[in-house]
Amino acid sequence: MDVEEKDLLKTLSKEGANIRDIQKSIRTVKRLAENEPLTNLYKIKQEVVRIEKTLKQSKLDEFVKEDIEQHIQQVKLKIPEWEEKAKKSFGQRLEQTLQQLGFELKGHYPTLKVSFYTLKLDLDNNNVEIWYGPEQEKLDSSKLIPETIAQKLQYTHAQITQRQFDDNTFMSSLYDAYRVAVYRNDGKIGDAAPITAVLSNLAFLIQSRNFKMNPTKSNYRDYGRVFFSYDLYRLTERRIENLELSLVSATRAYTRRRSDFLWIPSNEKGGGNYISHIKFREREQETNYK
Repeated sequence: MDVEEKDLLKTLSKEGANIRDIQKSIRTVKRLAENEPLTNLYKIKQEVVRIEKTLKQSKLDEFVKEDIEQHIQQVKLKIPEWEEKAKKSFGQRLEQTLQQLGFELKGHYPTLKVSFYTLKLDLDNNNVEIWYGPEQEKLDSSKLIPETIAQKLQYTHAQITQRQFDDNTFMSSLYDAYRVAVYRNDGKIGDAAPITAVLSNLAFLIQSRNFKMNPTKSNYRDYGRVFFSYDLYRLTERRIENLELSLVSATRAYTRRRSDFLWIPSNEKGGGNYISHIKFREREQETNYK
């Protein structure tokens, strides 16, 4: 077999594979469009893209290509309508499912809000990202299945909010972490310390005795930005000895880098503030008038 014959057979083999792929995708699109196109919208889009890509590589007759392109075009014309119906159907199902778990859904596609959380929806990839705050810390991701999203959100919310917490214990550790941060910068009590530096110190201070004796992964107690943010939100007692905790709002200069600030909720509906520093300052003396 000469080189030309080998090349010819290779071309025919490749073309045969292209034809089979196009046939398979067309049948798949037809089946998905006839059965639950809203649920299978992302799959339909994937198959359409696959057909168009294969068609470009194919050496099929131009008339045949035109027929296939016209067929696909008819499907593509229906996609915007399917998308709108899919968004509405998904939103209604998600809202009902979340309500049963005590959550309120707000916002509009592709960004929805639930308590402290943001849901970033991506219909094209059948995916949703779950974020803490206004897209501050990514917590999880899920397929676009309302029940699955609600379950993951409920689990994540419990992990954040149902940890054991005591105001006095937290304040004591927070103050120690603040002092370390201030003294490392040759400062004094009352000076502002970067909130992320305080977090770094606090994460070590709250570790168990076992970790400090044997600092292995199995002995480490997870404590990151989300836990710290929520603990500062739920803290009710902000005084220790004669000092009072003060959170310093981040200026624009401190919101350019994630490492310079921390988002902290201000309510259960998603409101919050960006904080760059904390400080403990002397409490103002109260004056009693008789």
